[in-house]
Amino acid sequence: MKFKVIAVISTAAALSLGMAGSAAASPLSSKPAPQVTGVRLQSALLPASAFGSGFTVTQRLNSGSKLASTRVRAKPSSLSCAGFEQYLYVAGFGNTAGAADSFNNPNPDFSSYPSVVLGGDQDVVQFKTASAAASYYNQAQARYKQCVAFTMPDPADNSQLELTMQSLSQTTIGKNKAFQVIQLVDIAALPALSFYANTAVVLAGTNVYTIDDVNGTNDPISASLLGKLINRVQALYKHH
Repeated sequence: MKFKVIAVISTAAALSLGMAGSAAASPLSSKPAPQVTGVRLQSALLPASAFGSGFTVTQRLNSGSKLASTRVRAKPSSLSCAGFEQYLYVAGFGNTAGAADSFNNPNPDFSSYPSVVLGGDQDVVQFKTASAAASYYNQAQARYKQCVAFTMPDPADNSQLELTMQSLSQTTIGKNKAFQVIQLVDIAALPALSFYANTAVVLAGTNVYTIDDVNGTNDPISASLLGKLINRVQALYKHH
C-alpha cells in the first residue's frame, strides 16, 4: 500500500488549487551545469528490488524528452501539507527535468511487524544551477517543518491517513547536505498497527533527491541507498 502520487504541476493545476507560482525564478548566480532530460533521469533510478524483495513498480513518471522551462509554477509554501507531501512532483518548481518511481510491497509479511515496509518512492528533480537547487531544497525543508500534523486521503484503501511529525534532523549523505524526516502515520484501514513515513531529501549539485518509505519502524532512509541513487544519476553527466 502506498499513498503518494507522482505528478507534474501545470499552470492550470496551480491556478485551480489557488497556488499560482511566481514568474520570478530563484537567483541563478551559479554557472549552468550539464543537463539531461526527464527520460534520461528515469533510466538511472533504482530498480524496485532496491526497496525490497518482490517489490513492484506502481507508478512511473518523468518530465519528458526535452528540458522544461525554468519558470516557477508553484512553490512548496504554496501547497497545503497534504498537497506537498502526498505528491512527488517531477516538474513545476522551476526545475529543468525530473523523474520519479513508486514501489509497492504486494505481499507484506505482517507476522514480522514492525519490520515490514509497505512501499517506497524515489524522486529526482534537476535544476539549471546549484543555487536554484539549493533554493528549492531550503523551501522543501521549511515546508516539512511547518507540517507538524495533518490528515490526507488514502486512495489505496478509500480511507484516511493522519501524519504527525516525530523528528526532522540535519545530516550529510556522501558529503552532500541532507535532512531526514520521520512522521508517525495513523492508517484508518489498519487501526491496530502503527507505521512511519520516513523521508530523506538530499541536495547534490544541481539535483535534489528524495527517497521515502512507509515502514513499521522509524528508521532513517539508508545513506547507502541514497548514495546509489545519486551515483547512478551523476553517471549520466559524464559525457555532457
